[in-house]
Amino acid sequence: MEKPAADKINQHSHQPFLTFLNKNKNTILPIIVFCLPVLLYMPTVGFGFSYFDDHDLIINKIGFLSDFRNAPQAFVTDASLIKSSRFYRPLQTLSYMMDIQLSGGNNPWMYHLTNVLLSGLTAWMLFLLLRKFPIPLKAAFIGTLLYSVHPLFTIFTAWIPSRGDVLLTLFSLLSFLFLIEHLQKKKAVYLLLHWAAFTIALFCKETAALLPLLFIIYYFTFSFQKPFEKKYLINIALYGLSGMFWLWLRSIAIGVLSMENEVGLFPLISNLRTIPESLTNFFLPFNIELIPSFSLFKTLVGAGLIVLMVVIFFLNKDRSKKEKFFCLAWFFCLLLPTLLYKEGFIDYLSHRLFLPLIGILLFGLLCIPKKWLEEKKVKRKILVNGGSFGVFALLSIFTFINSRPYSGPIAFWNTSISQNPNNPMNYVNRGYVKLLGHDVQGAIEDYSKAVELNPIFAPAYYNRGNAYAEKGDFDKAIKDYDKAIELNPRDANIFYNRGNAYAAKGDAESAVKDYRTAIELYPKYAEAYNNLGLAYQAAGDRKSALREYDKAIESQPSLAEAYYNRGNLYLDMGDFKNAIRDYLKAVDLNPNYAEAYNNAGLSYQAVGDQENALEAYDKAIELKPGLAEAYYNRGNFYLMNRNFNLAIGEYDKAIEVKPDYAQAYGVRGIAYSEKGDLDTAIKDYRKAIEMNPGDANAYGNLGNAYKAKGMHTEAERNFHMYRKLTP
Repeated sequence: MEKPAADKINQHSHQPFLTFLNKNKNTILPIIVFCLPVLLYMPTVGFGFSYFDDHDLIINKIGFLSDFRNAPQAFVTDASLIKSSRFYRPLQTLSYMMDIQLSGGNNPWMYHLTNVLLSGLTAWMLFLLLRKFPIPLKAAFIGTLLYSVHPLFTIFTAWIPSRGDVLLTLFSLLSFLFLIEHLQKKKAVYLLLHWAAFTIALFCKETAALLPLLFIIYYFTFSFQKPFEKKYLINIALYGLSGMFWLWLRSIAIGVLSMENEVGLFPLISNLRTIPESLTNFFLPFNIELIPSFSLFKTLVGAGLIVLMVVIFFLNKDRSKKEKFFCLAWFFCLLLPTLLYKEGFIDYLSHRLFLPLIGILLFGLLCIPKKWLEEKKVKRKILVNGGSFGVFALLSIFTFINSRPYSGPIAFWNTSISQNPNNPMNYVNRGYVKLLGHDVQGAIEDYSKAVELNPIFAPAYYNRGNAYAEKGDFDKAIKDYDKAIELNPRDANIFYNRGNAYAAKGDAESAVKDYRTAIELYPKYAEAYNNLGLAYQAAGDRKSALREYDKAIESQPSLAEAYYNRGNLYLDMGDFKNAIRDYLKAVDLNPNYAEAYNNAGLSYQAVGDQENALEAYDKAIELKPGLAEAYYNRGNFYLMNRNFNLAIGEYDKAIEVKPDYAQAYGVRGIAYSEKGDLDTAIKDYRKAIEMNPGDANAYGNLGNAYKAKGMHTEAERNFHMYRKLTP
């Protein structure tokens, strides 16, 4: 029986699209692979910082990162930019610098957007790589989509500090793609591109150092047709060249750091559970934690999965053992570097699993029975396609939900605490965020909870000491620092902050001793040199202060505060030219440094550069409307130029911002006196004396005001006080 005409039209209307799709699948499918994960993660572009490493890598280093002229320095310093860590990630640092340049500032949305786009490119490269293996198009397409939206890897895209792993994965996949092209087409250009991508991967993260081993295993697995060709020795030579160059720069950046028990055999043994747990999370992606902790259940399930994979390895006949061995070698080789390092209270982090688990993805796709992929019955095709779509949708929903905690620091740490309420590190980090938000009491409560959970956890005492110091309770702060030092006597930061507490108490001798100890423990401790300079300057030892500021700048050329303090020293010494130079360097490193602009204005004014002085005061106030000293100094500028009304207006603002600003009352009195308003001037002088009974100038000016009014007795009484205070 003939079909109705409408059915014929409908059938033919679909045919051109299917034909078009089939003819252009090599273009369309990669675009889909790129777009779907990008769309899924696009909401993260509106997220902020998590304050889990990103404050150390970006927020606290914004002065360095904002100046693209520092780009070469990224290759000779560590990831934290202070040469105190064991991580060497220059291209991660460089990518953050590019984000700042492109977005015009320290904008979280730009870091997130870059992560999202790079993750989309990574999915694209993964799909192209899978197509280079004997994997059917449909399996490669579905496998890539499921992998790119997998909830285990939410941290890979949603967490800004995962950038190193994102770049590592992208360039590792590119390097493999170019290697395969080179082996297949024998063109030198692909060899050069392969080498370049591998070299770039090295500078993304140390894991890339094991890629050459995988390249060799791949060659003997998929491309080996006859005895090893000598011409391929050039590949090994290029790997060695890149490796030596990388090691040389890394040694400059990191030097020889004491790793103690953090890196080596013992961490490897303690981290072995990561292997079964990663497999459990990969195949059963439920209850994915922000900061995972080992679970006996997941370890046992993962052990069962390992047994199953061993069975498949030996029983599966669809692929050779060499091919399956390569897949497992990918997993273990690229996981090994992460197992050699152990950080306290963090068992493992899921973003480090993205690249290694591609090996398990390959293993699964290669071992899928061919008959499953060759199924031609319509109902079973619908079942396979529908099932794949359902799994994709389910994984996407889980990933979307898992990404929400990355929206901000409190959300992140609240979620982490709900997942692991017995991990003291979670409370310490949430306390840090609360302290930044000036919730000092809330921070102290979190730190105390951490101490309760682990009475020998030094960071809890150290951070609680910081909170007490912020509160002004320096005795309690010092007590906590003492305990932290007892537990961890090799941490320079604790001595440095205890030194700050002693300095705030007026115990300069103890402060200097602690700063010296911090420097002994970490000779490049720029902040300690800087504060040591402040201590010497307060004691009147300008020569020693200058020496310490110089050392601070030598140790960390991006430390804006050191330039600012050295500028203040030059200002006190009357060396206005050098003061201006240092203030300009400080604002160059930190464009929002209002205090540096303010003091630059003083220096400009001292050398008679009135235009730049006023411009500097204006900039300081623009950046920090609550900076009373800037209004005061701009008022003095107007007063010196005999613009008394403008001067009075500035002093009014200074007093509004800082009601106990005795100097502002005293100088506003001068402006009123110059205007002839002696009564108001007298009120201001009295207010200044009330706030600061030792202000000799206020007594002298008050005496002059009374004398001008003919009140000689009052005038003489104030002149007497002036003479008494200024022998």
